[in-house]
Amino acid sequence: MERRYNERINQKKNIMKNKREDKRKESKLDKPLSKESAKAKYENLTDKKDKESTEQHEDLVEARIRKAMAEGEFDNLPGKGKPIDLSKYYGVPEHLRIAYQMMKDSGYIPEEVRLKKEMEILKEKIKQCKSDEEKHKLMKELTETSQQFHFHMEYNKRVKNSF
Repeated sequence: MERRYNERINQKKNIMKNKREDKRKESKLDKPLSKESAKAKYENLTDKKDKESTEQHEDLVEARIRKAMAEGEFDNLPGKGKPIDLSKYYGVPEHLRIAYQMMKDSGYIPEEVRLKKEMEILKEKIKQCKSDEEKHKLMKELTETSQQFHFHMEYNKRVKNSF
């Protein structure tokens, strides 16, 4: 009787084991992936690749920086050993900092600054000019540029005061 009992238990264990194996096979092969699970699988694969490539890139960059430091390429940089002045950076409102930095990095300058530089160049040309006719043209151009500059400054003042 005990032998029959053990045989039945072994049979049930085998049946359960086979059911578990069938479920594993079904879940891996027979069922098509849902959009969400396929997307998740794809993202996991790409994340691993991205991490590996990012790590390789970072290692390469760090190696080049260490090499440059060893060769002394950073020794003669302007401002070395001096504190960085961040007063202008923190003087700009927080919500505008990134936009201003992007404009600065792309070479954009405000119209008032461009006009002021143009006025200085014209003044220098007038000083060096020898003919009266050319001086007259430059003076006229300087007057127009100066009017534009003052217009922009007045406009900015009014806009600033309206807030």
